Amino acid sequence: MSRVHLLLLPVLLWFCVTLPAGAATADCPPGTLRCGATSCCSGAQTCSWDGYCIPLGATYCGGGRSCGPFEQCVAGGTRCAPKGDGSCQSGLTCGPGMTCTVSGRCVPITTRELETPINTPCKDGRVCPAGTQCLPGGGCSRVGWFLCEETGSQCRPGFKCSAERGCVPQLAVDCGQGKWCKPGEICLPEGGCAPAD
Repeated sequence: MSRVHLLLLPVLLWFCVTLPAGAATADCPPGTLRCGATSCCSGAQTCSWDGYCIPLGATYCGGGRSCGPFEQCVAGGTRCAPKGDGSCQSGLTCGPGMTCTVSGRCVPITTRELETPINTPCKDGRVCPAGTQCLPGGGCSRVGWFLCEETGSQCRPGFKCSAERGCVPQLAVDCGQGKWCKPGEICLPEGGCAPAD
């Protein structure tokens, strides 16, 4: 009896291996290819690494989501935005008719901003990307930010230049190198702050 089992074992193994493979391709319509466990991709699609059909030339965001050929995935792959210069410092990418704010959010471009060319050349010949402005001494900075001539740091509105480098809040006590204390405190030599007596 054990010899019969040994002879039948290869036949059973062959059925176990070939039957599911045949069943998996049989349920896709003609002209499509199996993709993952449940998808069948047409000739105008490609199979993603995790088993989803995505359009040819698309940018795959993950989880079955994709963006068009001239778009990129943003917000963790949950939205699409045009590829290009609409990137904010925060990592967001603003779509058409939108611009970056100082805080890195996307807001609609006002009519006045629409009339101004986005990429105006600076005095030094450089062209600053959208959402930035030319600095008087050359180079680019975020809109509303200013350059600290002594240190080369760029500070946002509501801040002032710190000694040596960096920026601190306008009303803060400057401890140097971007470190600061609240008004009414003094900077300690070893770092930190103490009440002013």
